[in-house]
Amino acid sequence: MGFLWGSVYSLLCVETVFLTLLLLPLISTQVWCRVFASLSFLYNWLDRLLSITWYFWVLFGLLSVLFASTLKEMWKYEKVRQDHKEGEYGVDGLTREQDKTNLFRSQRNVYIVGLTLF
Repeated sequence: MGFLWGSVYSLLCVETVFLTLLLLPLISTQVWCRVFASLSFLYNWLDRLLSITWYFWVLFGLLSVLFASTLKEMWKYEKVRQDHKEGEYGVDGLTREQDKTNLFRSQRNVYIVGLTLF
């Protein structure tokens, strides 16, 4: 995985850990409400100072474009694989394995970006 996919995967892991913490039954909802109420002033201050909301929407937009790009790539490799299956010319085993590898990687990227986005 390259830097882009590593950073998207890291964001997915951070989201997963955060949601797991929120869903732990050991911490009551009253405690979470108090924690978020006490942190709301920090969010408001950072939003005024750094425009955090703008960065959120930029990140959301970039992930959306990346998701559309990975879908397009996955459809491209599915079509190439289908063409090699139905082609009148014989395709060697190495090419078929390369098609499977490319399709697997593109599907993995779709899953990673899709889960991170949604």
